[in-house]
Amino acid sequence: MAYYKDLREYLSFLKKNDKLRIVEREINKDSELHPLVRWQFRGLPEEQRTGFLFQSLTDSSGKKYHCSVASAVIGASREIYAMGMQCAPEDIHKRWLEAYRRPLEPKLVDSGPVKEVIHWGENLLEHGGLNEFAIPMATNGWEGLPRLTAISWHTRDPDTGVTNIGTYNGYLFGPGLTSCGTAHNAHLRLHLERCRQKGIPLQAAAVIGGVPAVSMVSVTKVPFGLDELAVVGGIAGEPLEVVKCETSDILVPAHAEIVIEGELRADYEIPNPAMGEHLGYMVLHKLLFPFEVKCITHRVDPIWHDYISQMPPSESSTIRGIGSEGTMLNFLKNDCGIPQVKDVAFHHCAGAWRLCVIRLQDIGGVRTHNGTVWQALNASLSISPDWPKIVIAVDEDIDPWDLESVFWAVCFRYQPHRDSRIIQGRTASMDQSSVPYLEEEEVDDRHRFPTSMSGPQGASAQLMDATRKWDYTPVALPKREYMERARELWEELGYPPLKPQAPWYGYSLGVWPAEYARQAELAEKGKFDQVAEMLLAKARR
Repeated sequence: MAYYKDLREYLSFLKKNDKLRIVEREINKDSELHPLVRWQFRGLPEEQRTGFLFQSLTDSSGKKYHCSVASAVIGASREIYAMGMQCAPEDIHKRWLEAYRRPLEPKLVDSGPVKEVIHWGENLLEHGGLNEFAIPMATNGWEGLPRLTAISWHTRDPDTGVTNIGTYNGYLFGPGLTSCGTAHNAHLRLHLERCRQKGIPLQAAAVIGGVPAVSMVSVTKVPFGLDELAVVGGIAGEPLEVVKCETSDILVPAHAEIVIEGELRADYEIPNPAMGEHLGYMVLHKLLFPFEVKCITHRVDPIWHDYISQMPPSESSTIRGIGSEGTMLNFLKNDCGIPQVKDVAFHHCAGAWRLCVIRLQDIGGVRTHNGTVWQALNASLSISPDWPKIVIAVDEDIDPWDLESVFWAVCFRYQPHRDSRIIQGRTASMDQSSVPYLEEEEVDDRHRFPTSMSGPQGASAQLMDATRKWDYTPVALPKREYMERARELWEELGYPPLKPQAPWYGYSLGVWPAEYARQAELAEKGKFDQVAEMLLAKARR
Protein backbone atom coordinates (compact mmCIF):
# COMPACT_ATOMS: atom_id res chain seq x y z
CA MET A 1 0.00 0.00 0.00
CA ALA A 2 1.17 3.52 -0.78
CA TYR A 3 2.23 5.74 2.10
CA TYR A 4 -0.26 8.23 3.58
CA LYS A 5 -0.70 11.24 1.32
CA ASP A 6 -1.36 13.57 4.27
CA LEU A 7 -2.19 13.81 7.97
CA ARG A 8 -5.90 13.50 7.25
CA GLU A 9 -5.57 10.12 5.56
CA TYR A 10 -3.48 8.93 8.51
CA LEU A 11 -6.10 10.13 11.01
CA SER A 12 -8.76 8.22 9.04
CA PHE A 13 -6.62 5.09 9.35
CA LEU A 14 -6.32 5.57 13.12
CA LYS A 15 -10.09 6.04 13.40
CA LYS A 16 -10.74 2.88 11.37
CA ASN A 17 -8.48 0.94 13.75
CA ASP A 18 -10.03 2.39 16.94
CA LYS A 19 -6.90 4.40 17.73
CA LEU A 20 -8.44 7.88 17.51
CA ARG A 21 -10.83 9.51 19.96
CA ILE A 22 -12.85 12.26 18.26
CA VAL A 23 -14.04 14.92 20.70
CA GLU A 24 -17.01 16.88 19.34
CA ARG A 25 -18.00 18.77 22.49
CA GLU A 26 -16.49 22.22 23.03
CA ILE A 27 -13.06 22.11 24.66
CA ASN A 28 -11.11 25.05 26.09
CA LYS A 29 -7.67 24.80 24.49
CA ASP A 30 -6.16 26.90 27.30
CA SER A 31 -7.37 24.89 30.28
CA GLU A 32 -8.85 21.53 29.25
CA LEU A 33 -7.11 20.08 26.19
CA HIS A 34 -3.69 19.06 27.53
CA PRO A 35 -4.95 17.87 30.95
CA LEU A 36 -7.54 15.67 29.22
CA VAL A 37 -5.04 13.98 26.89
CA ARG A 38 -2.43 13.81 29.66
CA TRP A 39 -4.63 11.50 31.71
CA GLN A 40 -4.06 8.61 29.34
CA PHE A 41 -0.31 8.82 30.04
CA ARG A 42 -0.88 8.90 33.81
CA GLY A 43 -3.84 6.55 34.09
CA LEU A 44 -3.97 4.02 31.21
CA PRO A 45 -1.71 1.15 30.12
CA GLU A 46 0.07 1.87 26.85
CA GLU A 47 -2.08 -0.45 24.74
CA GLN A 48 -5.21 1.57 25.63
CA ARG A 49 -3.79 4.94 24.61
CA THR A 50 -5.04 6.64 21.46
CA GLY A 51 -4.77 9.83 19.48
CA PHE A 52 -7.27 12.67 19.98
CA LEU A 53 -8.96 14.93 17.45
CA PHE A 54 -10.69 18.01 18.94
CA GLN A 55 -13.23 19.53 16.57
CA SER A 56 -14.73 22.37 18.62
CA LEU A 57 -12.21 24.66 20.31
CA THR A 58 -12.53 27.78 22.39
CA ASP A 59 -10.15 29.71 24.63
CA SER A 60 -10.33 31.39 28.02
CA SER A 61 -11.74 34.58 26.49
CA GLY A 62 -14.58 32.71 24.76
CA LYS A 63 -13.13 32.92 21.26
CA LYS A 64 -14.14 30.06 18.94
CA TYR A 65 -11.75 28.63 16.35
CA HIS A 66 -12.37 27.43 12.80
CA CYS A 67 -9.76 24.71 13.00
CA SER A 68 -9.30 21.43 14.83
CA VAL A 69 -6.44 20.11 16.96
CA ALA A 70 -4.88 16.64 16.61
CA SER A 71 -2.99 15.60 19.74
CA ALA A 72 -1.00 12.45 20.61
CA VAL A 73 -1.58 11.00 17.13
CA ILE A 74 2.04 9.99 16.42
CA GLY A 75 3.40 8.56 19.66
CA ALA A 76 0.58 7.70 22.04
CA SER A 77 1.98 4.16 21.97
CA ARG A 78 4.56 2.06 20.17
CA GLU A 79 1.70 0.44 18.25
CA ILE A 80 0.48 3.82 16.97
CA TYR A 81 4.04 4.81 16.03
CA ALA A 82 4.25 1.61 13.97
CA MET A 83 0.97 2.52 12.25
CA GLY A 84 2.58 5.81 11.26
CA MET A 85 5.40 3.80 9.69
CA GLN A 86 3.00 1.29 8.10
CA CYS A 87 4.79 -1.65 9.70
CA ALA A 88 4.49 -4.05 12.62
CA PRO A 89 5.91 -2.79 15.94
CA GLU A 90 8.69 -5.40 15.78
CA ASP A 91 9.76 -4.05 12.37
CA ILE A 92 10.21 -0.40 13.40
CA HIS A 93 14.00 -0.73 13.71
CA LYS A 94 14.21 -2.40 10.29
CA ARG A 95 12.34 0.52 8.77
CA TRP A 96 14.73 3.01 10.39
CA LEU A 97 17.78 1.07 9.20
CA GLU A 98 16.32 0.97 5.69
CA ALA A 99 15.67 4.73 5.76
CA TYR A 100 19.33 5.40 6.58
CA ARG A 101 20.57 2.92 3.96
CA ARG A 102 18.24 4.07 1.17
CA PRO A 103 17.09 7.68 1.61
CA LEU A 104 14.88 8.99 -1.20
CA GLU A 105 15.22 12.58 -2.41
CA PRO A 106 11.99 14.63 -2.24
CA LYS A 107 9.90 15.33 -5.35
CA LEU A 108 9.40 19.03 -6.11
CA VAL A 109 5.87 19.88 -7.31
CA ASP A 110 4.38 23.19 -8.43
CA SER A 111 1.76 23.44 -5.68
CA GLY A 112 -0.15 21.48 -3.07
CA PRO A 113 -2.96 21.66 -0.51
CA VAL A 114 -0.78 23.64 1.91
CA LYS A 115 -1.08 26.56 -0.54
CA GLU A 116 -4.90 26.67 -0.46
CA VAL A 117 -4.79 29.78 1.73
CA ILE A 118 -1.87 32.24 1.67
CA HIS A 119 -1.35 35.20 4.04
CA TRP A 120 1.60 37.48 3.35
CA GLY A 121 2.56 41.09 2.86
CA GLU A 122 -0.26 43.48 3.76
CA ASN A 123 -2.60 40.49 4.26
CA LEU A 124 -0.33 38.63 6.68
CA LEU A 125 -2.52 39.34 9.70
CA GLU A 126 -5.90 39.49 7.96
CA HIS A 127 -7.20 36.47 9.92
CA GLY A 128 -5.25 37.23 13.07
CA GLY A 129 -1.92 35.79 12.01
CA LEU A 130 -0.94 32.95 14.33
CA ASN A 131 -3.95 33.74 16.53
CA GLU A 132 -6.08 32.13 13.80
CA PHE A 133 -5.03 28.72 15.11
CA ALA A 134 -6.09 27.01 18.35
CA ILE A 135 -2.60 26.69 19.83
CA PRO A 136 -2.99 24.95 23.22
CA MET A 137 -1.45 25.68 26.58
CA ALA A 138 0.80 22.84 27.69
CA THR A 139 1.90 22.49 31.33
CA ASN A 140 -1.26 24.15 32.63
CA GLY A 141 -0.84 26.19 35.78
CA TRP A 142 2.92 26.61 35.31
CA GLU A 143 3.51 27.92 31.80
CA GLY A 144 2.67 31.46 30.76
CA LEU A 145 2.05 31.31 27.00
CA PRO A 146 0.50 28.93 24.43
CA ARG A 147 3.10 26.43 23.27
CA LEU A 148 4.01 25.29 19.76
CA THR A 149 4.90 21.64 20.39
CA ALA A 150 4.73 19.63 17.16
CA ILE A 151 6.62 22.07 14.94
CA SER A 152 8.98 20.64 12.33
CA TRP A 153 11.42 23.50 11.77
CA HIS A 154 12.78 23.34 8.21
CA THR A 155 16.05 25.16 7.58
CA ARG A 156 18.83 24.93 5.01
CA ASP A 157 22.53 24.88 5.78
CA PRO A 158 23.72 28.29 4.49
CA ASP A 159 26.96 26.67 3.26
CA THR A 160 25.79 23.37 1.76
CA GLY A 161 22.08 23.90 1.12
CA VAL A 162 21.22 20.60 2.87
CA THR A 163 17.78 20.64 4.53
CA ASN A 164 17.49 19.97 8.24
CA ILE A 165 14.22 19.18 10.03
CA GLY A 166 14.08 19.55 13.80
CA THR A 167 11.45 19.80 16.52
CA TYR A 168 12.20 22.59 18.99
CA ASN A 169 9.89 24.24 21.47
CA GLY A 170 8.39 27.59 20.72
CA TYR A 171 5.91 29.95 22.37
CA LEU A 172 3.31 32.26 20.92
CA PHE A 173 4.39 35.86 21.62
CA GLY A 174 1.97 37.52 19.21
CA PRO A 175 0.23 37.19 15.85
CA GLY A 176 3.56 37.49 14.02
CA LEU A 177 6.16 36.39 16.56
CA THR A 178 7.14 33.11 18.20
CA SER A 179 10.23 31.83 19.95
CA CYS A 180 12.42 28.88 18.99
CA GLY A 181 14.46 27.07 21.60
CA THR A 182 17.41 24.94 20.52
CA ALA A 183 20.15 23.12 22.41
CA HIS A 184 23.69 24.40 21.93
CA ASN A 185 24.53 21.42 19.68
CA ALA A 186 21.25 21.26 17.74
CA HIS A 187 21.60 21.26 13.96
CA LEU A 188 19.34 24.30 13.56
CA ARG A 189 21.60 26.09 16.05
CA LEU A 190 24.60 25.37 13.82
CA HIS A 191 22.74 26.82 10.85
CA LEU A 192 21.83 29.86 12.92
CA GLU A 193 25.41 30.36 14.07
CA ARG A 194 26.69 30.25 10.49
CA CYS A 195 24.15 32.89 9.53
CA ARG A 196 25.11 35.00 12.54
CA GLN A 197 28.72 34.99 11.38
CA LYS A 198 27.56 36.14 7.95
CA GLY A 199 25.44 38.89 9.54
CA ILE A 200 22.15 37.58 8.13
CA PRO A 201 19.02 36.02 9.69
CA LEU A 202 18.28 32.34 9.14
CA GLN A 203 15.36 31.67 6.82
CA ALA A 204 13.10 29.04 8.39
CA ALA A 205 9.73 27.37 7.88
CA ALA A 206 7.70 25.96 10.76
CA VAL A 207 5.70 23.03 9.38
CA ILE A 208 2.61 21.79 11.23
CA GLY A 209 0.71 18.64 10.30
CA GLY A 210 2.93 16.78 7.86
CA VAL A 211 2.67 13.03 7.31
CA PRO A 212 3.85 10.92 10.28
CA ALA A 213 7.29 10.28 8.76
CA VAL A 214 8.01 14.04 8.82
CA SER A 215 7.29 14.19 12.56
CA MET A 216 9.34 11.06 13.23
CA VAL A 217 12.43 12.38 11.44
CA SER A 218 11.98 15.85 12.93
CA VAL A 219 12.07 14.56 16.52
CA THR A 220 14.94 12.12 15.89
CA LYS A 221 18.59 13.18 16.07
CA VAL A 222 19.50 12.26 12.50
CA PRO A 223 23.28 12.54 11.85
CA PHE A 224 24.31 16.04 10.80
CA GLY A 225 24.68 16.59 7.06
CA LEU A 226 22.02 14.10 5.92
CA ASP A 227 19.17 15.63 3.94
CA GLU A 228 16.34 14.84 6.33
CA LEU A 229 13.67 15.21 3.65
CA ALA A 230 15.37 12.25 1.97
CA VAL A 231 15.27 10.27 5.23
CA VAL A 232 11.51 10.97 5.36
CA GLY A 233 11.29 9.42 1.89
CA GLY A 234 13.29 6.43 3.11
CA ILE A 235 10.75 5.78 5.88
CA ALA A 236 7.76 6.30 3.57
CA GLY A 237 9.26 4.15 0.84
CA GLU A 238 8.53 6.87 -1.70
CA PRO A 239 9.70 10.46 -2.33
CA LEU A 240 7.97 13.15 -0.29
CA GLU A 241 6.16 15.72 -2.41
CA VAL A 242 7.44 19.20 -1.54
CA VAL A 243 6.84 22.79 -2.62
CA LYS A 244 8.94 25.93 -2.30
CA CYS A 245 8.07 28.48 0.33
CA GLU A 246 6.63 31.81 -0.78
CA THR A 247 9.42 33.88 0.78
CA SER A 248 12.45 31.57 0.47
CA ASP A 249 13.80 28.51 -1.35
CA ILE A 250 13.12 26.22 1.60
CA LEU A 251 11.27 23.06 0.59
CA VAL A 252 8.27 22.02 2.72
CA PRO A 253 5.75 19.15 2.48
CA ALA A 254 3.12 19.96 -0.15
CA HIS A 255 0.40 18.20 1.84
CA ALA A 256 1.14 19.74 5.24
CA GLU A 257 -1.66 21.44 7.15
CA ILE A 258 0.14 24.72 7.95
CA VAL A 259 3.48 26.32 7.07
CA ILE A 260 4.71 29.42 8.91
CA GLU A 261 7.51 31.13 6.99
CA GLY A 262 9.88 33.62 8.54
CA GLU A 263 13.30 34.50 9.88
CA LEU A 264 15.12 33.33 12.96
CA ARG A 265 17.12 36.20 14.41
CA ALA A 266 20.50 35.58 16.02
CA ASP A 267 21.23 39.18 17.01
CA TYR A 268 18.98 39.18 20.09
CA GLU A 269 17.18 36.74 22.41
CA ILE A 270 13.85 36.86 24.20
CA PRO A 271 13.07 35.46 27.67
CA ASN A 272 11.13 32.23 27.80
CA PRO A 273 8.25 31.59 30.16
CA ALA A 274 8.66 28.71 32.57
CA MET A 275 8.69 25.57 30.43
CA GLY A 276 7.84 21.95 31.24
CA GLU A 277 10.48 19.64 29.83
CA HIS A 278 11.01 15.98 28.98
CA LEU A 279 12.96 15.37 32.20
CA GLY A 280 9.76 15.90 34.16
CA TYR A 281 10.69 19.29 35.66
CA MET A 282 10.08 22.92 34.81
CA VAL A 283 12.89 24.86 33.13
CA LEU A 284 13.47 28.49 34.18
CA HIS A 285 15.51 31.48 33.03
CA LYS A 286 15.90 30.27 29.46
CA LEU A 287 16.48 32.65 26.55
CA LEU A 288 15.18 31.72 23.10
CA PHE A 289 15.70 33.07 19.61
CA PRO A 290 12.84 35.11 18.08
CA PHE A 291 11.09 33.88 14.93
CA GLU A 292 9.55 36.72 12.94
CA VAL A 293 6.69 35.55 10.73
CA LYS A 294 6.72 36.69 7.07
CA CYS A 295 4.08 34.43 5.53
CA ILE A 296 1.49 31.82 6.55
CA THR A 297 0.09 29.20 4.18
CA HIS A 298 -2.43 26.55 5.16
CA ARG A 299 -5.19 24.25 4.05
CA VAL A 300 -8.86 25.16 4.28
CA ASP A 301 -10.09 24.23 7.78
CA PRO A 302 -6.58 23.32 8.91
CA ILE A 303 -5.66 20.83 11.65
CA TRP A 304 -3.21 22.11 14.25
CA HIS A 305 -0.87 19.29 15.28
CA ASP A 306 0.05 19.09 18.97
CA TYR A 307 2.39 16.88 21.04
CA ILE A 308 1.99 15.79 24.65
CA SER A 309 5.46 16.24 26.14
CA GLN A 310 6.92 17.19 29.56
CA MET A 311 6.71 14.52 32.30
CA PRO A 312 7.47 11.03 30.95
CA PRO A 313 5.91 8.80 29.83
CA SER A 314 4.55 11.07 27.15
CA GLU A 315 3.96 11.16 23.45
CA SER A 316 7.27 12.90 22.87
CA SER A 317 9.21 10.33 24.93
CA THR A 318 7.69 7.60 22.74
CA ILE A 319 8.61 9.32 19.48
CA ARG A 320 12.02 10.45 20.69
CA GLY A 321 12.88 7.10 22.24
CA ILE A 322 11.98 5.02 19.18
CA GLY A 323 13.80 7.42 16.86
CA SER A 324 16.87 7.39 19.11
CA GLU A 325 16.81 3.59 19.09
CA GLY A 326 16.89 3.58 15.30
CA THR A 327 19.71 6.12 15.16
CA MET A 328 21.82 4.34 17.82
CA LEU A 329 21.23 0.89 16.31
CA ASN A 330 22.28 2.10 12.87
CA PHE A 331 25.33 3.82 14.37
CA LEU A 332 26.56 0.80 16.34
CA LYS A 333 25.78 -1.89 13.76
CA ASN A 334 26.64 -0.11 10.54
CA ASP A 335 28.85 2.90 11.28
CA CYS A 336 30.85 1.19 14.06
CA GLY A 337 30.68 -2.27 12.50
CA ILE A 338 29.48 -4.22 15.55
CA PRO A 339 27.14 -6.94 14.19
CA GLN A 340 26.73 -8.43 17.68
CA VAL A 341 24.46 -5.48 18.56
CA LYS A 342 20.93 -6.87 18.19
CA ASP A 343 18.69 -4.22 19.76
CA VAL A 344 18.85 -0.84 21.44
CA ALA A 345 16.21 0.37 23.89
CA PHE A 346 15.64 3.82 25.39
CA HIS A 347 13.26 4.30 28.31
CA HIS A 348 10.49 6.76 29.17
CA CYS A 349 11.68 7.27 32.76
CA ALA A 350 14.90 8.83 31.46
CA GLY A 351 13.19 11.20 29.04
CA ALA A 352 13.91 8.62 26.30
CA TRP A 353 17.53 9.80 25.96
CA ARG A 354 19.42 9.25 29.18
CA LEU A 355 19.01 5.49 29.80
CA CYS A 356 20.11 3.19 26.98
CA VAL A 357 20.12 -0.62 27.01
CA ILE A 358 22.14 -2.45 24.35
CA ARG A 359 21.25 -6.12 23.71
CA LEU A 360 24.08 -8.18 22.25
CA GLN A 361 23.74 -11.46 20.38
CA ASP A 362 26.14 -14.33 19.77
CA ILE A 363 26.98 -14.89 16.10
CA GLY A 364 27.63 -18.34 14.65
CA GLY A 365 27.50 -19.93 18.07
CA VAL A 366 30.52 -17.91 19.23
CA ARG A 367 29.99 -16.09 22.52
CA THR A 368 30.35 -12.32 22.21
CA HIS A 369 33.80 -11.36 23.50
CA ASN A 370 33.94 -9.00 26.47
CA GLY A 371 36.04 -6.61 24.37
CA THR A 372 33.16 -6.32 21.90
CA VAL A 373 30.78 -5.52 24.76
CA TRP A 374 33.00 -2.62 25.82
CA GLN A 375 33.45 -1.50 22.23
CA ALA A 376 29.67 -1.08 21.98
CA LEU A 377 29.42 0.62 25.38
CA ASN A 378 32.18 3.12 24.66
CA ALA A 379 30.95 3.80 21.12
CA SER A 380 27.45 4.64 22.38
CA LEU A 381 28.75 7.80 24.04
CA SER A 382 30.35 9.13 20.88
CA ILE A 383 26.97 9.77 19.27
CA SER A 384 26.42 12.93 21.36
CA PRO A 385 28.10 14.86 24.21
CA ASP A 386 24.99 14.84 26.42
CA TRP A 387 23.16 11.53 25.80
CA PRO A 388 22.93 8.78 26.81
CA LYS A 389 23.82 9.17 30.49
CA ILE A 390 23.59 5.53 31.62
CA VAL A 391 24.30 2.67 29.19
CA ILE A 392 23.73 -0.97 30.13
CA ALA A 393 24.86 -3.93 28.01
CA VAL A 394 22.81 -7.14 28.37
CA ASP A 395 22.74 -10.62 26.87
CA GLU A 396 20.35 -11.78 24.16
CA ASP A 397 18.01 -13.48 26.65
CA ILE A 398 17.26 -10.15 28.37
CA ASP A 399 14.40 -7.98 27.10
CA PRO A 400 15.98 -4.50 26.83
CA TRP A 401 12.56 -2.78 26.96
CA ASP A 402 11.56 -4.49 30.22
CA LEU A 403 13.36 -2.81 33.13
CA GLU A 404 12.51 -5.72 35.43
CA SER A 405 14.41 -7.98 33.03
CA VAL A 406 17.25 -5.48 32.66
CA PHE A 407 17.75 -4.98 36.38
CA TRP A 408 17.59 -8.73 36.98
CA ALA A 409 20.69 -8.84 34.79
CA VAL A 410 22.22 -5.87 36.63
CA CYS A 411 21.67 -7.53 40.00
CA PHE A 412 23.05 -10.95 39.09
CA ARG A 413 25.39 -10.58 36.07
CA TYR A 414 27.17 -7.38 37.07
CA GLN A 415 29.69 -6.37 39.74
CA PRO A 416 30.01 -2.60 40.31
CA HIS A 417 33.79 -2.64 40.96
CA ARG A 418 34.52 -4.74 37.88
CA ASP A 419 31.84 -3.95 35.30
CA SER A 420 31.43 -0.15 35.62
CA ARG A 421 33.12 2.79 33.94
CA ILE A 422 32.50 6.46 34.76
CA ILE A 423 33.17 8.79 31.83
CA GLN A 424 33.70 12.44 32.76
CA GLY A 425 33.77 15.57 30.62
CA ARG A 426 30.21 15.19 29.33
CA THR A 427 27.55 17.89 29.05
CA ALA A 428 24.16 17.68 30.74
CA SER A 429 21.55 19.86 29.09
CA MET A 430 18.65 20.57 31.46
CA ASP A 431 19.82 17.95 34.02
CA GLN A 432 19.46 19.54 37.47
CA SER A 433 21.61 16.84 39.06
CA SER A 434 24.73 18.41 37.50
CA VAL A 435 24.52 21.93 39.00
CA PRO A 436 21.93 23.76 41.11
CA TYR A 437 19.62 26.40 39.71
CA LEU A 438 20.87 29.97 39.85
CA GLU A 439 18.63 32.92 40.56
CA GLU A 440 17.99 34.96 37.43
CA GLU A 441 20.23 37.84 38.53
CA GLU A 442 23.08 35.34 39.06
CA VAL A 443 22.83 33.85 35.57
CA ASP A 444 25.28 35.02 32.95
CA ASP A 445 25.89 33.90 29.36
CA ARG A 446 28.48 31.30 30.41
CA HIS A 447 26.32 29.56 32.98
CA ARG A 448 22.82 30.09 31.68
CA PHE A 449 20.52 27.20 32.52
CA PRO A 450 19.78 24.88 30.82
CA THR A 451 22.14 25.00 27.81
CA SER A 452 25.26 24.70 29.95
CA MET A 453 24.34 22.42 32.84
CA SER A 454 27.79 20.92 33.32
CA GLY A 455 29.28 22.42 36.47
CA PRO A 456 32.98 23.19 36.88
CA GLN A 457 34.04 19.52 36.47
CA GLY A 458 31.63 18.69 33.65
CA ALA A 459 28.91 16.07 33.77
CA SER A 460 29.46 12.33 33.50
CA ALA A 461 28.09 9.09 32.09
CA GLN A 462 28.09 5.54 33.44
CA LEU A 463 28.72 2.40 31.40
CA MET A 464 27.61 -0.96 32.82
CA ASP A 465 28.42 -4.42 31.50
CA ALA A 466 25.54 -6.60 32.73
CA THR A 467 26.34 -9.54 30.46
CA ARG A 468 27.35 -12.97 31.79
CA LYS A 469 31.12 -13.39 31.95
CA TRP A 470 30.95 -17.21 32.20
CA ASP A 471 28.44 -20.06 32.23
CA TYR A 472 25.58 -19.98 34.74
CA THR A 473 23.17 -22.56 36.08
CA PRO A 474 19.74 -22.74 34.35
CA VAL A 475 17.12 -20.03 34.69
CA ALA A 476 14.79 -21.08 37.51
CA LEU A 477 11.52 -21.32 35.58
CA PRO A 478 9.68 -24.36 34.15
CA LYS A 479 11.02 -25.42 30.75
CA ARG A 480 9.43 -23.97 27.66
CA GLU A 481 7.18 -26.96 26.85
CA TYR A 482 5.61 -26.81 30.31
CA MET A 483 4.95 -23.08 30.08
CA GLU A 484 3.48 -23.39 26.59
CA ARG A 485 1.09 -26.16 27.69
CA ALA A 486 0.11 -24.11 30.73
CA ARG A 487 -0.62 -21.13 28.46
CA GLU A 488 -3.01 -23.29 26.43
CA LEU A 489 -4.79 -24.23 29.64
CA TRP A 490 -4.87 -20.58 30.73
CA GLU A 491 -6.59 -19.58 27.49
CA GLU A 492 -9.01 -22.53 27.65
CA LEU A 493 -10.06 -21.34 31.09
CA GLY A 494 -10.81 -17.87 29.69
CA TYR A 495 -8.37 -16.01 31.92
CA PRO A 496 -7.14 -12.48 30.97
CA PRO A 497 -4.74 -12.22 27.97
CA LEU A 498 -1.12 -12.86 28.92
CA LYS A 499 1.80 -10.58 28.13
CA PRO A 500 4.91 -12.75 28.58
CA GLN A 501 7.89 -11.06 30.22
CA ALA A 502 11.39 -12.29 29.42
CA PRO A 503 12.40 -14.73 30.65
CA TRP A 504 9.09 -16.61 30.73
CA TYR A 505 10.56 -20.14 30.64
CA GLY A 506 13.70 -21.84 31.97
CA TYR A 507 16.72 -22.59 29.81
CA SER A 508 20.29 -23.75 30.23
CA LEU A 509 23.11 -21.25 30.61
CA GLY A 510 25.93 -23.79 30.47
CA VAL A 511 26.23 -25.23 33.97
CA TRP A 512 23.99 -28.31 34.35
CA PRO A 513 25.73 -31.38 35.87
CA ALA A 514 24.69 -34.79 34.55
CA GLU A 515 23.40 -36.01 37.93
CA TYR A 516 20.94 -33.13 38.18
CA ALA A 517 19.86 -33.64 34.58
CA ARG A 518 19.20 -37.32 35.41
CA GLN A 519 17.14 -36.39 38.47
CA ALA A 520 15.02 -34.01 36.39
CA GLU A 521 14.45 -36.71 33.76
CA LEU A 522 13.26 -39.16 36.44
CA ALA A 523 10.98 -36.50 37.93
CA GLU A 524 9.38 -35.94 34.52
CA LYS A 525 8.45 -39.64 34.54
CA GLY A 526 7.12 -39.46 38.10
CA LYS A 527 9.89 -41.63 39.54
CA PHE A 528 10.34 -39.53 42.64
CA ASP A 529 11.36 -42.50 44.80
CA GLN A 530 14.41 -43.05 42.60
CA VAL A 531 15.35 -39.38 42.89
CA ALA A 532 15.00 -39.54 46.67
CA GLU A 533 17.13 -42.68 46.74
CA MET A 534 19.90 -40.98 44.70
CA LEU A 535 19.95 -38.02 47.04
CA LEU A 536 19.78 -39.98 50.28
CA ALA A 537 22.71 -42.11 49.15
CA LYS A 538 24.85 -39.02 49.55
CA ALA A 539 23.65 -38.16 53.03
CA ARG A 540 26.46 -37.42 55.50
CA ARG A 541 26.97 -36.32 59.05
